[in-house]
Amino acid sequence: MPVRSRRAAATLLAISAMAVCVSSQRLSAQIQFYERAVATFNRSEPPAYRAFRRLEAGLVDSDKHGWLEVWTEFRPNKGFTFDVVREGGSEYVRNKVLRNLLKNEQELLADGKPLRQPLDAKNYTFEDGGTTESGLRRIVLKPVRKSIGIVNGHVLLDPTAGIVGMTGRLVKSPSFWVRDVDVTWKFATIAGYVVPVEMSTDGRVRLFGKSSFKMTYQYVSIDGQPTGTAVAAIAREEEKKNKR
Repeated sequence: MPVRSRRAAATLLAISAMAVCVSSQRLSAQIQFYERAVATFNRSEPPAYRAFRRLEAGLVDSDKHGWLEVWTEFRPNKGFTFDVVREGGSEYVRNKVLRNLLKNEQELLADGKPLRQPLDAKNYTFEDGGTTESGLRRIVLKPVRKSIGIVNGHVLLDPTAGIVGMTGRLVKSPSFWVRDVDVTWKFATIAGYVVPVEMSTDGRVRLFGKSSFKMTYQYVSIDGQPTGTAVAAIAREEEKKNKR
């Protein structure tokens, strides 16, 4: 992590930790924990993994809605692959929106580009946002530049598990046709990696109206290790499909 980024992260973490720490020793431990959480989140390349995803998108209250169920896999030095196993709804949404999204992810990883913007001084300034009712630390994100993937919003940190969520409005729309895009990510830390488990967006498509998108992940393996419960759940689902 660059020195400038580490300093920004340390400032952020100190602010959030001060509200919950009652001794210098505990303060130091909290700062170190949050620093590690940010560094883990900022890893640019995902781990090797295999995951079952469901993607759905379309215009609210219309027939312009489609979905895909997809096996996805990433291996460092080999790239990202996907295999659509089930699909339904609008052909346009399936092919022009959802498949294109997976192809864009494939191209980004092939070019060595990150899938999410890092939490660092290049992208944000940080403020303490207090504690949620469930005990999560809220860190307010104030963008310092306009770029794809940067949000005006906040991240949520679990005091024991690290970063578990991010919510906000994109400061730069992904295309001319979409505006006012609100996005929510949910994360889990598995095998030392912060991985997405759900992503959802709401926005407005010019000339058409409100649109939505949602993608969920069920990981079969991460960094070569099986994830347990997801394997059993997916196996049961595959068994049901084969009996139809």
